[in-house]
Amino acid sequence: MATHLKFFFKHRDSLFIGLVFTCNSLLFGNWITRIPNIKDAIGLSEAELGLALLGAPIGSLLMMPFSGWIISRLEVGRTVLISGLLHTCSLILISLAGSFWAITLALAYYGFMNALMNISMNAAVASIEKAYKKPIMSTCHGMWSIGAMLGAAFGSITLGLELKTIPHLVGTTVSVALILLSISGTLFQLKEAKNQADKVFALPKGALLLLSFLAFCILLSEGAIADWSAIYMRDVIQSDPFLYGVAYSGFALFMTVGRLSGDALIPMIGKKKLVLYGGIVSSIGLAIAVSSSSPFPAIAGFSLTGLGFSCIVPVLFISAANEPGYSSGTGIAAVTTLGTAGFLVGPPLIGLLAEWYSLNLGLAFVLFCAVLVSLLSLAIKFR
Repeated sequence: MATHLKFFFKHRDSLFIGLVFTCNSLLFGNWITRIPNIKDAIGLSEAELGLALLGAPIGSLLMMPFSGWIISRLEVGRTVLISGLLHTCSLILISLAGSFWAITLALAYYGFMNALMNISMNAAVASIEKAYKKPIMSTCHGMWSIGAMLGAAFGSITLGLELKTIPHLVGTTVSVALILLSISGTLFQLKEAKNQADKVFALPKGALLLLSFLAFCILLSEGAIADWSAIYMRDVIQSDPFLYGVAYSGFALFMTVGRLSGDALIPMIGKKKLVLYGGIVSSIGLAIAVSSSSPFPAIAGFSLTGLGFSCIVPVLFISAANEPGYSSGTGIAAVTTLGTAGFLVGPPLIGLLAEWYSLNLGLAFVLFCAVLVSLLSLAIKFR
């Protein structure tokens, strides 16, 4: 096992915060495989689904200005646990939604709690890195990818077994809540690295604004692939139901491999090259996926895209934490704000493009975002 992974799995703080990342994505991975079922059960068109999915970014943006204040009051470890437990309840609300407005409000709650959990767990990573002077950011994001992969795979199995949506998502809620409670003792002890320069909320400027825009583009793409790949496999590729979630599982698997290697690769290859080449690789993968007419080339294309995207977000978080003029917490909050907005805006945007034109064209917009990331990386100094 690589040295950086030995350190990560040996120390309880790093391992348990990694498990929190996994819990976050388990919720997400299970929910996305149910999007086609929920769409059909409520009777939503693609445009209506896209508009309903806007509830998540709206909820996320409503939380963003308050997250720093909440973390400072509760401490980062308590915020991670409380927000995580409250976030698990969002799947129950989603499963019970029976109308357009009900699913929109359920997704707004999902976005609201996910934003607080996301910022607090990344802030916890920054504190652990400072305490141990070891990089763990990419590995933690790798743990997120593991959860997303497992969640999507498990969701696909429940679809193949014709398990109903409510028992599936309620079971996921209970399972994730139990995991979080089992590590609550360690989480409660995590403290935020204090800095007098920290602000409750700061708008990004200059280089940090560019880093945040790249996070917006990449996470928009990740969110779009997560929410629409299953529908793409069903409606465009017309694959077997067991393969609906495999496209995203392949995407998450190759992203996981890249991220688990990232803490070793980033110092070796360099941040700029990883972002540049990652954008190129993901562009090729998306071109294959969008132009495919059969399931396995499409799955291969989405998998290659995951590999290309894998180390980009960790690089952006690391660079934001090291950006001069900002404390690490402020830099991470800025990138998280726009990045999470992109992650949650992507799915409804693709839904609107799919309704107006086609789902192929909607995913082609994701290809444009990947190309844009490669081009913009040439103008950024990654720290």
